[in-house]
Amino acid sequence: MITPRDRDTICAVSTPPGVGGISVLRLSGEKALEILRSIAPFVPENPESHRAYFGTLIDPSQREAVDEVLVTWFDHGKSFTGEKTAEISCHGNPLICGEILRHLVASGARPADRGEFTYRSFMNGKMDLVQAESVLSLIESRSASARRLALRQLKGDLSQKIEAIEDDMIWCLAHIEAGIDFATEGLKTVESDVLLSRLGTIEKSLDQLVRSFSAGRILKDGVRVVFAGRPNVGKSSLLNNFLEEDRAIVTDIPGTTRDVVEGETQHEGIRISFVDTAGLREADDQIERLGIARSRKAQDDADLIFFVFDASRGLEADDLEILRSLDRERTLVLGNKVDSAPKEALDRSKDALQAETFFTEKDSSGTSSAQKVFFVSALDKVTRASVLDVLTQRLRSELNESASVLAGVRHFERLSAALEAVQRGTGILRTEAGAEFAAVDLKEALLAVQETIGKRFDDQIMDRVFKEFCIGK
Repeated sequence: MITPRDRDTICAVSTPPGVGGISVLRLSGEKALEILRSIAPFVPENPESHRAYFGTLIDPSQREAVDEVLVTWFDHGKSFTGEKTAEISCHGNPLICGEILRHLVASGARPADRGEFTYRSFMNGKMDLVQAESVLSLIESRSASARRLALRQLKGDLSQKIEAIEDDMIWCLAHIEAGIDFATEGLKTVESDVLLSRLGTIEKSLDQLVRSFSAGRILKDGVRVVFAGRPNVGKSSLLNNFLEEDRAIVTDIPGTTRDVVEGETQHEGIRISFVDTAGLREADDQIERLGIARSRKAQDDADLIFFVFDASRGLEADDLEILRSLDRERTLVLGNKVDSAPKEALDRSKDALQAETFFTEKDSSGTSSAQKVFFVSALDKVTRASVLDVLTQRLRSELNESASVLAGVRHFERLSAALEAVQRGTGILRTEAGAEFAAVDLKEALLAVQETIGKRFDDQIMDRVFKEFCIGK
C-alpha cells in the first residue's frame, strides 16, 4: 500500500562516505525536477531522459556557487525507482555532499531512509522482492560466485522459477474450488490423477529449491573450513600458508593456539574462510580447555573440516580417535610435514587411512570420485594450490552455479513452509478426506510463495528486507 510518506521526494548520497574523485547523490520523486532546478538552474525545464547536464550548482538563498556538477536526468518510469530521478555527480568531498543535501532538503526534499530507493523500485513494480534483495547481495558480494549469483537473481532467474510454481498452484486451487462448488451437481472439473500429478510437480520444484539452500549459501557467503587435530601438528602453519600471510602465531610449544583464529581468501572465485583452532587433547590449563571447547563448537559450525596430523610421526592412536569423532562427509585429511617424514611413517599412515576407507569417496558406479587425503608441507607454497584446487573442484561439482538456487534465509523459510503445506494438502487429497480441507493447506502454500516474491507483504516483511540496506540505495 502506498502511504503519504512514499509520495515524498527523497534524496541521499549513494556513494560510500569519504574522500574520492566523485560522489553521487540521488534525488527521486514527483517534485524531483522542481527541487533540482532550484539549485541547478542550468538543467532545462523539460530535460531529456538519460541525458547528462554539466553546470554550476548554487546555494539558492545566497546565489553562491557550491560546486561544478554533472546531473543525469531520468524521466518517470525510466529510472531505477520508476519515479522522476536525478543523479548529481559532484566532487568527492563529504563537505560538498553535505552542503548539496542541505540545499535539497531546504528546497523540499526529505532525507531517504535505508533502502528507500530500492523499496520504491519494488513498490512501483520495477522489480519483485527477490530482485530487490539481490541488489543488496550484489553490493555486498565478496566473491565472484556471490556476484554471479546475485546478478542472476537481479535479472529474474529465481523469480521466474517461483512464479512458475505460483501459476501451477493457482491452477490447482482453481480446479479444487470449482470442484467444491459443483460437487452437489455431480460435476467433476478435473480428474484426481491429473490434479495429484500437477501437485507432485509443484512439490518436486519446491523441494529442489529448498534443498538448494545449502549450495546457495556457499555461493553467496563462501565455505567455512576449520582445522582440527592434535597440538603441534602444523595447523597454524597451514592456515598461514592458505591465507598467504602470517595470521597465526607459530611455535614448537604445544598448545600455542588457545583461541579461534580466522582469515579468508578466494580461490577460483569461491570465498573460503579458514579457522585455526586449539589442538585437541586433555588439558590442565583452564584457558586451553576453553580454547578446546571453542574448537569443538567451530567444528560443529563448519562446512568442511581439515583434519591435520604430523606425517613425520605417522598417524597415531590419538589422531585416529580424533578423526573418528569427526563427521566423515565433511572431513578432508592433511598429513603435514611430509618433507621430513620417513617412508616407514608415511606407509603406516597410508595403511591406517586405507583401513578407515579415507583415501577416496566412491560415486554410484563404484569408481574413485574425490580425493580426501593430502600429504603436504606447510612450508611448501605449492601446498595451497594442490589442496584448494581439489576443494573448489569438489564444491563446483556439488553447486551447479547455473541452476536456480536459494541463498536468502527468508526465501528458504517461506518456501520451506510452502513445501510443507503442499505436502499436507496432497496427503489429504490422496486420502479423499475432503477437497475443502486440502484447499486450506494449498492456500497457505500459495500465500508463502507470494510472500517470497512480494506479491503479498506486510510491514514486518518490508522491515526485514530493507532495514539492512545502506542509505542511498
